[in-house]
Amino acid sequence: MNVLTSRLRLFLAALALNFFWLPTAPAAVWVTNSLMSTPRQYQTASLLPNGKVLVAGGCNASTAFASAELFDPATGSWSAATAMHSARYSHTATLLLSGKVLVAGGFVVFGGAVTNVAELYDPVSGTWTLTGSMTTARYSHTATLLPNGKVLVAGGASPTFLSSAEIYDPVSGTWTATTNSMSNARIYHTATLLPNGKVYAVGGAGGGIYKTADVFDPVVGNWTRTANLLLSRYNHTSTLLTNGQVLVVGGSGSLSTLNDVELYDPVSGTMSYPNSLNTARFSQTATLLPNGQLLVAGGNNGTTSLSSAEIYDPNAGTWTTTNALNFGRYRATATMLANGRVLLAGGYNGTNYLSSSESFDYASGTNSNTGALNNARVQHTATLLSSGKVLVTGGFSPSFLSSAELYDPIAGTWTLTNAMTIARYGHSATLLASGSVLVAGGENAYGSGVVASAEIFNMATGTWLATNAMKVARQYHTATLLLNGKVLVAGGWDTNGNPLASSELFNPASGTWSLPNPLNAARFDHTATLLPGGKVLVAGGRGISGDTNSAELFDPATATWTATGAMNSSRESHTATLLPNGMVLVAGGYSGGWLSSAELYNPATGAWSLTGAMITAREGHAATLLPNGKVLVAGGSVNNTDIANAELYDPVTGKWTATSSLNAVRGEPSATLLPGGKVLFAGGYNVSTINNSAELYDPGLGYTNTSQPQITSATSPLNLGGSLIIAGAQFRGASEGSYGSAQDSSTDYPLVQLRGIESGQTTFLIATNWSTNSFASAPVWNFPPGWTLATVFVNGIQSTSSVVSLSVPMPVAMTLTGAQKPSNTTFQFSFTNSVGAQFNVLATTNLSLPLTNWPALGGVVEISPGQFQFIDTNAASYPRRFYKVSSP
Repeated sequence: MNVLTSRLRLFLAALALNFFWLPTAPAAVWVTNSLMSTPRQYQTASLLPNGKVLVAGGCNASTAFASAELFDPATGSWSAATAMHSARYSHTATLLLSGKVLVAGGFVVFGGAVTNVAELYDPVSGTWTLTGSMTTARYSHTATLLPNGKVLVAGGASPTFLSSAEIYDPVSGTWTATTNSMSNARIYHTATLLPNGKVYAVGGAGGGIYKTADVFDPVVGNWTRTANLLLSRYNHTSTLLTNGQVLVVGGSGSLSTLNDVELYDPVSGTMSYPNSLNTARFSQTATLLPNGQLLVAGGNNGTTSLSSAEIYDPNAGTWTTTNALNFGRYRATATMLANGRVLLAGGYNGTNYLSSSESFDYASGTNSNTGALNNARVQHTATLLSSGKVLVTGGFSPSFLSSAELYDPIAGTWTLTNAMTIARYGHSATLLASGSVLVAGGENAYGSGVVASAEIFNMATGTWLATNAMKVARQYHTATLLLNGKVLVAGGWDTNGNPLASSELFNPASGTWSLPNPLNAARFDHTATLLPGGKVLVAGGRGISGDTNSAELFDPATATWTATGAMNSSRESHTATLLPNGMVLVAGGYSGGWLSSAELYNPATGAWSLTGAMITAREGHAATLLPNGKVLVAGGSVNNTDIANAELYDPVTGKWTATSSLNAVRGEPSATLLPGGKVLFAGGYNVSTINNSAELYDPGLGYTNTSQPQITSATSPLNLGGSLIIAGAQFRGASEGSYGSAQDSSTDYPLVQLRGIESGQTTFLIATNWSTNSFASAPVWNFPPGWTLATVFVNGIQSTSSVVSLSVPMPVAMTLTGAQKPSNTTFQFSFTNSVGAQFNVLATTNLSLPLTNWPALGGVVEISPGQFQFIDTNAASYPRRFYKVSSP
């Protein structure tokens, strides 16, 4: 395919308009994950600050387990965690303000001894430590995190039924009995934290089945009675809704399994009675969705394990059946993940104990128009600035553009800013660590207009400043911000339309360009992706002999390119997206025809593997990693016709599903993830015209602005190695969607994610302290410096992100330690230094040589915060070798 002809095809010939069937958004689905290593019921599930889920303990028909496992939402897979000190089931697990998990009580032998022992899981070290024991051994109790950071444990049995309660103090590690007890001794009851900080305990079984309810006041430290249920019940669920009321659902009654539902109003202390469930059930799960509705799933109807699920709408007071589980189950755990999915794990189906897990995904994306661009444009750039606004530059429409404009997500409007010094399209734009934007290359006239010039946009003044030109004029190249703050420009085509192998580095400190080693293959219309280790993956594109499947890696430490595994398909005009699991998704493109295929690059192995193909073949599309971990692909062209349809890639299933189509047909649009979580699409080809329209894609979790956590301040600039401190409001949301066997998978606490604006890399931070209006992280490390989105997630609801400047502290003088030869072929040494600092290693066998002649061996690996290690894997070839460590 002649790319120039493709770029300007709409102005060289009139093309017929093809109409495409635009599929509707998919319904809610249950996604099957990998299996746990151990089938289990009566386990606990805890959402950790790092976004993973810790499942601990449980049992089968004869054995209690000490084992624990971790679920990673990014991969949909389970991995082993360190085992607890003792086996246990029917225990509780509570995430503390420190980010550690408190596990308490339970059976330690199947059907036998009950324990009062408690222990803590540390997500940082992945280890368990014993803490103070409860005053009373108990199982099937409840555990509720109070606003003051202490934990209220209530009821249970040991083996007699208990009405007593006690409080754990994380500071002292001790337990203290409450001044009085609940009105009834009970197990299989529920406990719900109310908006006023009190705890509502209701139902359960003991000497009988109870309809009684009690409220615990942490301020005065005692229990008082409140309104009874209409029906006695146990193994029910109780969930705090966003309106502050508690919905009590199902359970086992005195005579039968219940489908009755009751609603408790803490303000009036009264009960009301909404519509009943469609299906009677007990030991089900109940999870508050981000849109404020309640998902009830599984359970048992008294004779059969259920796979059915239904959703309660508090506004209408009605229940609607939704898609069934893949596996009928009860005594499972349900956890609201940060990405808005609900994870169900384990349980029992009446015959087998389950190791299976599945996730409920109900998101349904929508598009809405926003303000129009001042200039229609295509092949422009769009850059999210540190202010949260979007800078759009240049492009074509139908002449070459020098204009630039800013999109304000709050107002939904575009405003012209100062124009670039020259018109250009097919250029690159890179957000620098300073907050300025580097624009380089492109074309500004037909035939011989490819330029080497570069200029910098100063966000503070809205002005452009010319900087040194690149060494080589180029268009359709890539530009990648490296960990050291430099910008790598690679490939492209020259004035004569020839693909380039040259690459160059821009140093923002000096404003100069240098020429590292060239690519192994000349290419343009390729992709470049910064990998988590700091190397850059370049893949595909069009070369001298046509489209290529080759890929190569740039190592900033040695400034060299090395070949890596080739893609399964040659392709140009494709997209490449770094996934949260560290792999790179390449999708679509063109190679003698339009491609629907997609494949994954594994940086650990350097190999590519095919994944699910897109529903629609396309090139010149946009791909965006959404906050929920899916990849949105939209627009582009197929069969020389621009399209509007869009689809989502799920890294967990490796499949694509249709989502809401764009409102306008768009070939080669820009797509920018905004701080609010929506994606801004702007411009692009529209068959025989060019768009000036823009629109917003909403991933479709359905929450309102009033339910979102709010960030008022965040540490910026933040040095790597420092703690990110965030202040705001609603960092604790609607809570305690407890499941009927008194195990609790509450997720009403903040998880904080970092997302590099340029790199696209994501990570969740470990918490050291949090409250309803603050969050403090453990030291931040192993993350690309530069401008970063910091986002708070509570119950699957994301805040509007704060833009944080993440920087690298200055290195300090070092002392090399641990020099050793761990094998006959390797030599290694280590040292401590500033967290996040970068170091390169040079080596020689001849000390008389100048440093410029010492070969670069590579970069130094930071194995833990501030701890660095270098391993020379080729030491056996040199009987004597000298090393020098330097910081770039």
